[in-house]
Amino acid sequence: MDNLLGLLFSFLWASASTAAKYGFQSQPPLTVLSVRFAIAAAMMLTWSYGIRRNNALPRGKQWPQLAIVGLTNSTFFLGAAWLSLREVSVGLYSLFLATMPFLVAILSSIWLGRRVTRNEWLGIAVAAAGLVIVAAPSLAASTATWHGLALIVVAMLSQAVGSVYLKRAALTLPSTIINTWQLVLGLIFLLPFAVALNGGAVLQVTPELVGGLAWSIVMVSVIANALMFTLQKRDPLRASVWLLLAPVFSYLQAALVLGEPIRAFDVAGAALVVAGLVISGAMDVRRVLRTPARLATDQRASPPR
Repeated sequence: MDNLLGLLFSFLWASASTAAKYGFQSQPPLTVLSVRFAIAAAMMLTWSYGIRRNNALPRGKQWPQLAIVGLTNSTFFLGAAWLSLREVSVGLYSLFLATMPFLVAILSSIWLGRRVTRNEWLGIAVAAAGLVIVAAPSLAASTATWHGLALIVVAMLSQAVGSVYLKRAALTLPSTIINTWQLVLGLIFLLPFAVALNGGAVLQVTPELVGGLAWSIVMVSVIANALMFTLQKRDPLRASVWLLLAPVFSYLQAALVLGEPIRAFDVAGAALVVAGLVISGAMDVRRVLRTPARLATDQRASPPR
């Protein structure tokens, strides 16, 4: 099950940058992100406390803990990421983000006392090599600025800190509640930056904007974030390793949405990324292969209802 969740998370997480390039290029990024947070937060509040009638309200020290999660995983990470995508290519952004497991490994060893195994280090190295092969042609033609690169570093560091902190905080709240309140608090922290940087900008309502927002809200803010919190609560390092597969999905999505070609080195790099996931232990191939057969067996064994 973890493998299927990881693959789905990687695919949806990758789609965020593709949607930004497709629909949000001519829009003020932090204003669009604020709208996305506001709609997603309203949906999650309605679902968690209206439809499901969940009474799991944060209490005491859980509020500052959720504030840190919202600040790192939403405000700083996505805010810096969306700003950077206006100045760097998706490939360069994805390549930088792929170094996240290295940061998470270091922070996990410092804060959590978790020993990073040799297989995990080797898997990360092999997957990172695959990403270099995939992204190198885009890097050669990149028009990135130092300001854009600095924003990617801020996003990357923020997400790494948020991932490890979530594990350290050991919040006992359900993942849906954590996701709900980190969106609400992330929006509150984001608004001053949006006003300062995009205060006078007006959104141009276009089909691309509406479609991009709908996808980003439902598939990324709600579903991908819920998957991320579920995986991070189990093991932040292995959860971050799944991010290595996201750039491969980004290139595939760009080919389908933007018509960009898929070349031989894209396939070779993708193969190395998958190999790295297998070596690190983040992806258990045998479980993936057994899952359909197990589901079929369970269905045959289950009595009719």
